[in-house]
Amino acid sequence: MALGAGYIATNGGTQALGSGLGSGSGSDQRRPADSPRARPMIAGPQDGSQKLAGYTTRFKPGEARVQNIRIGAKAIDGYVVKPGRAFSFNKVVGPRSASRGYVSAPTIVGSRLVDDLGGGICQVSATLWNAVFQAGLKITESHPHTLWMPEYPQGREAAVAWPSLDFVWRNDSAGPIRLRTEVTADTLTVSLWGTPKYQVKTVTSKRYGYTRAGTFVDASRRCVPMPGGPGFQIDVYRTLSHQGRMIRRDRFHTVYQPEPKVTCTGR
Repeated sequence: MALGAGYIATNGGTQALGSGLGSGSGSDQRRPADSPRARPMIAGPQDGSQKLAGYTTRFKPGEARVQNIRIGAKAIDGYVVKPGRAFSFNKVVGPRSASRGYVSAPTIVGSRLVDDLGGGICQVSATLWNAVFQAGLKITESHPHTLWMPEYPQGREAAVAWPSLDFVWRNDSAGPIRLRTEVTADTLTVSLWGTPKYQVKTVTSKRYGYTRAGTFVDASRRCVPMPGGPGFQIDVYRTLSHQGRMIRRDRFHTVYQPEPKVTCTGR
């Protein structure tokens, strides 16, 4: 699955205060889902490392994208990032192709959802993004979805597409970091294990800068119905501290496009 620049909110992304961090985005299926919530994480490696952070997102059992989520989660499970090294989602997960087991599922194309190969893989990158974010690690490349997906917290997610749209973060901690994943019937959990470096506090602003979208009818077979919703902007702040002293405060700014109400007639 390859997405062009039209898949990224051109005035979105991140603005870091006092650092070169980036923000997150991706393409995913829009379906009613419970709000993301943290929960006790899976057991980590038996090497004395500590859980730096973990995050869980939910999905509806039986959806086509679940297969893509399982494949992507398996690809990063157990991966070790050495100190000073970068983790590239696309390099580790690889192409999302039918020969590798990926199936067609709803994917964001601009302000629309259409069925495409590998749809839903962004749930893996977005869940990982939240674990990386909460661990205080340096995010060097990520891009916000054009549309907000209810599977993720607002302003905290990452889109990926092979080979152009990547999510990259760097292990700037004192030791190696191991990724762990777990997929249940309706949840995906990603946890990071290693040596803690920062204490992390986060604050999310209220939505602002609302924009409206129209409605239309689509007769194509790739059409995915959409309920519609306003676009908005939002800011997420992350403060990193060490031994009680503030090290850095980062601002992650995201602009979501309005979601049109779409009626499909070609199915």
